Amino acid sequence: MTTPHGYPDHDHAAHGPTFAPGSLRCPECGEPVRTMPPRDWPLDGFASRPATSHHDGTPLCPVPGPNGSQPADPVGAPARLTMRQAVRQSWLIHPDWTVADHLAWLDGEGYDTGTLTGDPDEVVGRWLTEHRRSAPVPRPADDPRVYMVAGGDMVAVFDSAQEADIMALTMTAANLEPVTLPLTEAQWEQAHAVLRSQQPHITVTDARPGRAAGAS
Repeated sequence: MTTPHGYPDHDHAAHGPTFAPGSLRCPECGEPVRTMPPRDWPLDGFASRPATSHHDGTPLCPVPGPNGSQPADPVGAPARLTMRQAVRQSWLIHPDWTVADHLAWLDGEGYDTGTLTGDPDEVVGRWLTEHRRSAPVPRPADDPRVYMVAGGDMVAVFDSAQEADIMALTMTAANLEPVTLPLTEAQWEQAHAVLRSQQPHITVTDARPGRAAGAS
């Protein structure tokens, strides 16, 4: 079993100033940054699309790079998951973790479990029970599903409800208010065609194994 107890005890004060959650900014112009690829990327086929962009969908301001100009890297810290969201994400990745494992991981990540209302063991245990109760029932292999997660101007599709949940939590932390929909393969193909024809600015990422990697 993978457990968090061997994680190093990071001294966060040794890594420079602390930025408020959600304060990602472009180091050149100072404008807020969103954790989504640029809406338009003229270097498709030559360079990977950056993971961040200005709020208007443009790449971050150019800075010198090893191969010429390139978008700057954002500075600051992304918005943080709540403790409940963090426990759900950890449970999706490590379903065999105990309450003690989750509490140790939360402490290692800098969460103050002492601020929970009630005994931390009971609170986290209740959250885990609720997560297990609400977990989707596996579908038969002959009834495949596509799990679509949409937030902001980004859409991602998965063949795993757990992976879709993790993406939804990431989008929630970035204040994108995601929506998750289970679709049949035929429904997704129809939705994809509509997105490409009516909203071509939306970035569509197919994260299913065996599919073409990257965004479309």
